[in-house]
Amino acid sequence: MPVKKLTPKPLLLNEEQQAVVNAREGFWCVMSGPGSGKTSACVRRMAALIQEGISPDQILALSFTATAARNLRDRVEALVGKLEFTRVAGSMTLHSLALKFAVQEREEFSFELADQPLATEPVALKLCAAVDRKHELDPRSLRPVVSVFKRNRVRPAEAIRLAESKLDAKQLRLALAYKAYEKVCRENKVLDFDSLMFEMVDLLEKKPEVRERWQYAFVTCDEAQDCCQTDWDLLKRLSEKHRALLVVGDPGQSVFGFRGASPHLFLDMEKMFPGTKKLFLATNYRSTKQLVGFLKEIGPVQELASKFTTPNEEGVRPEVRGFPTPMHEAVWVVQQIKEMK
Repeated sequence: MPVKKLTPKPLLLNEEQQAVVNAREGFWCVMSGPGSGKTSACVRRMAALIQEGISPDQILALSFTATAARNLRDRVEALVGKLEFTRVAGSMTLHSLALKFAVQEREEFSFELADQPLATEPVALKLCAAVDRKHELDPRSLRPVVSVFKRNRVRPAEAIRLAESKLDAKQLRLALAYKAYEKVCRENKVLDFDSLMFEMVDLLEKKPEVRERWQYAFVTCDEAQDCCQTDWDLLKRLSEKHRALLVVGDPGQSVFGFRGASPHLFLDMEKMFPGTKKLFLATNYRSTKQLVGFLKEIGPVQELASKFTTPNEEGVRPEVRGFPTPMHEAVWVVQQIKEMK
């Protein structure tokens, strides 16, 4: 079945979106509300860079999902034509970048890696389960703990020291299990998803000659409110030479706190990147005036929420309802849908 090609649609950008498209060198924090056209702005910016003569090899656009990365690439190619690369560049997920790094830089690692070095989640869970049994842990308890350790760049030895200093027996057992899990991964010559990121950042920091090979003229990261410390450290290293980093996110929609993400790292970007300039995408093209007004009042980050606006119709005023159980909520939602037909 032939793949349907995207055809670019005419798009008039508002002043907020155009400011994002025009952003060039320097550090940029783009605070984006819902329905504000952030993807369109990022697409136009990347297309503009290429049309200005910047090689696609010098542009790196990072996302959290393969769907988002593919959507960005397809929409850019609909504007500028097929993109050709001679190095790792373009639109991809953070973990895809880290996997490509591990494959290309395998000789730089202090331990041996398999031909296919990624321990997919089922493999990682299997390795974790063996360690759980040995340390008499709940099979579901170790994996998330290990993930948070790695996302905060805490090695097993440090995790053990922290647990011992707090005289925390439970935490010590988890830290020792973390050490055993890492040993098993090394024996199998694999890295789980979190280790891909952890080890990439570690190598970029320790080896200037490796870091030099992974510099980009322009780096972009979407959904930056869900970046953990390791992700931010990676962005810093990738943009170190050319100092052109633009991150986009909605600090009111962070959903990965359980994995070490923190919207405060996004809000406090200035601390890591002095001289950071802020831009706002606050015009909502998705919702009614009533809903946008409601969000303006309750938005968790007033710096962004106070700027919310929309050109849309008035609409119906939102109501806040409480339910005793998720089932009661689901029944009510279904009933409302039926009444709308």
